[in-house]
Amino acid sequence: MSSAEDTTDQSLSSPTKKFRSAKSISNNRNKLSGEMAHNGSLNQENSSTNSIDEGLYSRQLYVLGHEAMRSMATAEILICGAKGLGLEIAKNIILGGVKSVTLHDVGTCEIKDLSSQYYLTKADLGKNRAVASLQQLTELNSYVSVHAHTEDLSGDFLKKFKKENRRKGRIREGILGEIDPGVSTRYDNTYSPVNGFPKWG
Repeated sequence: MSSAEDTTDQSLSSPTKKFRSAKSISNNRNKLSGEMAHNGSLNQENSSTNSIDEGLYSRQLYVLGHEAMRSMATAEILICGAKGLGLEIAKNIILGGVKSVTLHDVGTCEIKDLSSQYYLTKADLGKNRAVASLQQLTELNSYVSVHAHTEDLSGDFLKKFKKENRRKGRIREGILGEIDPGVSTRYDNTYSPVNGFPKWG
C-alpha cells in the first residue's frame, strides 16, 4: 500500500517540480528584463542587487558560484587587438557575463585577417577591425555592454579599467592584450612598469 502511494507521489511531484523550475526561471528573466538598460548594462539603481539570470548562466553558476558570478558582472574589460585571437577572447568573455567589454584596435581589415577573424568578410576590407566586429559581438549577450575604441590608448582612458583588489588592497588592471608585437608588447613595455603592473610575455 505504501509503495503504491510512493509511486503516486513521485509521478505527481516530477511534473510539479518541472513546472516550478520553469516558472522560477521565467519570473527571474522577467524581473531582469526590467532592470536592464537599453545598452545591455544594468541600470544604476539595480546594479547593487547583483541579480544574475540563473536561466542563462546556470552552468557557470554551478561551477563558479553566485559570488564569483556577481564579481564578474561588475568587471569592465579592455581587449587590445581585434584580430583572430583578440576576437576569440572577446567572444568568450562576453558570453561569460561581465559588465562591459571594450575592443581596441587602430588597424583596418586586410585580406589575411579573413583567415582567422570569423566576424570579418570581404565587405569589411578597409574598415576598422573593432568597429566591423562590434555588431556581432553585441548580439552574443544582451546583458553585456560592448564598445569599440579606435584611437591610441591614453592614460586617462586606461584608468577606466583599473579596479581595486580588496584582498590585497592594491589597484590591479583589467586589461587583456593580444599577443601581438604591435599591440601588447609595446603596451607592456611602456605602461605596465610605469604603473606598477606585472609585465606579460
